[in-house]
Amino acid sequence: MQSTDEQVAVPPDDPAAKEMAAENSTADQHDRYRLTVRAKAGHLRVVAAWQVLGCEAPQADHVRIRVDRRHCYEEMTVTFTAVSPDTLAAMVGRLVALPWALDAYFCPCALSSG
Repeated sequence: MQSTDEQVAVPPDDPAAKEMAAENSTADQHDRYRLTVRAKAGHLRVVAAWQVLGCEAPQADHVRIRVDRRHCYEEMTVTFTAVSPDTLAAMVGRLVALPWALDAYFCPCALSSG
């Protein structure tokens, strides 16, 4: 059996190589992210969480607040446009430092197919 992990040399001006390079250069780029913070039921502090957003608050274009009675927690999810992952990571750090926050995280929104 032959090895299937051999590299194939393709000229950089090859149309297929250009197309694959373009797809790969945008595959991990997202311009929309969701930031979520969770708290015990009855302890979510929306104003305090919003203050953490600071000057990035105008980039928020959707907010969802959810109560999970079965697992006894509340969460606020904010969807952003044009906010960098580094900025979101800093926000997560500030949110988890708040005494009422159970956890916080961010993730990219699904890319649109179009």
